[in-house]
Amino acid sequence: MMTPTLFDVSAITGLRPTGKTYSPDDVSDNITLNYKENAFSAFILKHSGPENEEVSDEEHVAFLTLWLSHYVFCSRSLQIARKFIPMAVQIHEGCHFALGRLLLATLYESIGEVCDNLKGLVPAKSKSKKAAPDGCFQAAGPMWLLQLWLNATFEKELGLFIPTEHHASIAKRKIEGTRLIRLQPNPLEQNSQQLFMKYMKIFLAIDHFKPEHAPFVKRTIGPSWFVKEIPVLNPNAEEEINETWTAYLDPTILSIRIGTLSSEYALIGYQPNLVSRQFGFSQLRPKSMYIRKKNIVLGTTVTSTLYERYMKISRDNVYGFEPFDFNLSYYCTQEFANWWRRYFDSKHLGDAVLISRLESGFTRPQIKRIEQQVKTTVTKKQAAESAKTVKEKTTSKAVESEEPSKARKRPTNVSSTETGPSKKPKPNTIVVSDEEEV
Repeated sequence: MMTPTLFDVSAITGLRPTGKTYSPDDVSDNITLNYKENAFSAFILKHSGPENEEVSDEEHVAFLTLWLSHYVFCSRSLQIARKFIPMAVQIHEGCHFALGRLLLATLYESIGEVCDNLKGLVPAKSKSKKAAPDGCFQAAGPMWLLQLWLNATFEKELGLFIPTEHHASIAKRKIEGTRLIRLQPNPLEQNSQQLFMKYMKIFLAIDHFKPEHAPFVKRTIGPSWFVKEIPVLNPNAEEEINETWTAYLDPTILSIRIGTLSSEYALIGYQPNLVSRQFGFSQLRPKSMYIRKKNIVLGTTVTSTLYERYMKISRDNVYGFEPFDFNLSYYCTQEFANWWRRYFDSKHLGDAVLISRLESGFTRPQIKRIEQQVKTTVTKKQAAESAKTVKEKTTSKAVESEEPSKARKRPTNVSSTETGPSKKPKPNTIVVSDEEEV
């Protein structure tokens, strides 16, 4: 049992696990972004400012909207998503919110959508989860984060390598994501279908947890607050580091809300106690933070009232964190091993059956339909306009949009969405709501 955690997000991206929950309602009305062109190319043309001039506030917000839609959250429409404008404005104005927590929560929801589609399920109140008639579907969300986590966790099993030309830049890296993005399969000529089936067979063959499956526990690369030793010897840094580790280890509810629509109130659970070995701890048989099945919150199936109630519970109830010296351990108790084995055996189809079903899903007509669905649609008018007016500057900005801090003369950084230490909460272990028990 393994999953990406807030600890992994910090190691890969350098984003803090702490901060205020993002809300689109917190946006100011200082900047208004109006546009009719949803296609990426047309949007870039519309909002690119004059060459060699200071980047305007509107141009920067437009760039951030493109960056969030296309590179960070990877919108399902493969176009500019208006719901990211409030977030772009807040980043532009230097507002601090927990982008790392939102990224992980969105990834959890995206993985859940993929699983639901594979099972043929169509959850209520979610237009994005509607399965295609032929069984095909389009995965969306920050799957790049899952890919980098898989690269780090199973690098040896997957046989990945880094080309020689990237060794110098990787040696100077500040976060682990710089290295992970350069890992490549060997040999390179394998197609996506071959790689998928190869990786599935590798995953099915992994039957125990190894130390290399916790690649970041030694914390040698990362921001200062990430690499500091626990317990903290410097009293000036103690509150910040303890708050950070509390966020890593505290089971809680994460918000997935990005847009302003009533259908976008969304929550998902974060339970790191299920994967203690990924932090270098021994694994006991875990207990769910939900007392009853009806208390489980998944995705967009919550109302605004329930959303606010659960978020208040998550803010008001935090487990205590008392740091102490310990040695890294990747063991589990016999009780956990028996519990997990019983659960896995009751759900598993058998390796042969699963592989057969996966292989039968890769037919040429299905692959071609998927390829057609993900192609960006550009009208003839947009294509003509692009061919006529696209400049070298536009192309450069599109390529560099992975790093928003370098695309602007007034430097900004993704870490602007992070937050510093806040007042240390009082430890609690019981989570109770007036109408719901969590």
